[in-house]
Amino acid sequence: MTTQTKQHIPWYLWPFAAIWKLLAVIVELTGRFVAMVLGLVLILVGVIVGVVCGAATIFLGHLMPDGGYAVSRWTIGSLSDDTPRIALLTTSLLAAVCLTVGLAFGRAMDVAALGDDEAQTAGVPIARLRLVLFILAGALTANAVVLAGPIGFVGLVCPHIVRLLAGVTHRPLLIGSALAGATLVIGADAAVKSVNLASGRMPIGVITALVGGPVFILLLRRDSARTT
Repeated sequence: MTTQTKQHIPWYLWPFAAIWKLLAVIVELTGRFVAMVLGLVLILVGVIVGVVCGAATIFLGHLMPDGGYAVSRWTIGSLSDDTPRIALLTTSLLAAVCLTVGLAFGRAMDVAALGDDEAQTAGVPIARLRLVLFILAGALTANAVVLAGPIGFVGLVCPHIVRLLAGVTHRPLLIGSALAGATLVIGADAAVKSVNLASGRMPIGVITALVGGPVFILLLRRDSARTT
């Protein structure tokens, strides 16, 4: 028969233990409050910047000869049949180069997805990888926006759908996202051209927003239900 001895905190250490626990609770609550305040401040700053930039866009549009009609269509996102061939060739070449570089860093991105410590242990330079990916993402975004305007939900919905179908490996994810994004834009352009309106052709961004918005909400609900 064995006896187990229980260790209790001496009575004279009870006040110190209570104070230590109280300090831990205060630190945790303070951290949560600071995170909440910073989140609200970040949201407010984003709203203010968006309002100021929107006002500047409207002002510049009113200075144009057409009263900003072309700018308003560009801000929604639209493809023009009069796009110069040199612009198409340049954007296609840039997209191909960025995709090739991204595929070359596919294994490094897979390792980096495990966490900073694991990636550094495996010899992946996290800072350099993030800088390269930031430059590639900025170049591709500028490339697409200059050519067709900010067509919404293409970069949000397509990668999530491809991730569900192809998994989390980055090389198939990059190729699948590029193909899915091109398919969505081409399909939206075909849908726009099939609808004849008296006011002219509808911008592609309207179709992608109407389709991508509900799909993205469903994906978010699916992810939240999986985590809970």
